[in-house]
Amino acid sequence: MSRLLRGIIAAAVVLLVIAGFWQWREYSAKKELRDNALLYFKEQDYSKTIQYLEEALNRHSLLAGSLDHDMTCYLAESYYQLADYEKAEEIYDSLIAADPGESRYYQLKGRCAREAGDYERAMEIYKQGWEKTEDSLFLKDICDIYLEQEDYENALAFTEQGIAAGGENKGEFMYQKVIIYERSQDYEAAYEAVQEYCGLFPDDENAQKEMTFLSTRI
Repeated sequence: MSRLLRGIIAAAVVLLVIAGFWQWREYSAKKELRDNALLYFKEQDYSKTIQYLEEALNRHSLLAGSLDHDMTCYLAESYYQLADYEKAEEIYDSLIAADPGESRYYQLKGRCAREAGDYERAMEIYKQGWEKTEDSLFLKDICDIYLEQEDYENALAFTEQGIAAGGENKGEFMYQKVIIYERSQDYEAAYEAVQEYCGLFPDDENAQKEMTFLSTRI
């Protein structure tokens, strides 16, 4: 091996060591800032939390992939807690872009729009979440908004869609169907719906009481 080649290899090794040390130093600094941020988060000092998290995220280390993701989630929640819903949504958009199949980011983004009073946009976010993830809880969120608006027709439509989707949330949708009919004062339909529910979930004492009550209204 020539002297020149040995020199190149030695220089490369030195550079790798320096780069590795720099990456570790940046990672350690990020972690310390993140730990401080979480202390303020627990104390509900969200402004300080944001200050430390943003400083940490501005540091770059190849070792900090999962750490950066964790801090980004805390950053979004901190802005939400300060009622800066627009900023929180921006951060959730970045999380969705990185992982479009993760349902909770759509849930949390929709929560921001809902708290801001923009129910139409919240429903659009929930619909997008349903299309991307097929998590039926998004249908429940949409139903809840329609119920708040006393739009029983649309609430029922999405409830039926939730029932058809099946899965572990089917029972919740079936009982919501009872609630919708009762609130719209269609007691006969509510009674039929609660009978169907109790047929599948006979041990639900509250539903049994509801069936007894509805039997007096028809």
